[in-house]
Amino acid sequence: MKKVTLFSLLSFSILFANPAVMGGITYNFGSSSDALANLGASLKILSTAEENKPVVGAGVSFYPLAKGDKQFGLDISAGYNFKKGAIMGGWDFLKEQPSLSLGYNKEISTEDSNVADTIQDARCKNAKK
Repeated sequence: MKKVTLFSLLSFSILFANPAVMGGITYNFGSSSDALANLGASLKILSTAEENKPVVGAGVSFYPLAKGDKQFGLDISAGYNFKKGAIMGGWDFLKEQPSLSLGYNKEISTEDSNVADTIQDARCKNAKK
């Protein structure tokens, strides 16, 4: 329960900053004898999208070659933002292993969400009455 509460608090605090979303690859360091089972795809929310800055994040991962209930991960990470990318190290709470992630990131901005509103407004104005 403490793990879920910590994850929720971090996720909530990230949303008040200048957040970014990151998609990439993740590798967990653990006791598995199959190295490919520790390789997965990751999606994270990052605390900032600013270049060349430290960053914290929280995310989910999918490990397609892992067996059984170890195909999904939930992690908290810290790392460094580069131009359009980030590298992060953290702890995966579901797999109970340290993880390393590398991926592409993009700022979550209000301008992106306004594009859909603009398209909708244009359709409404041009609709026949």
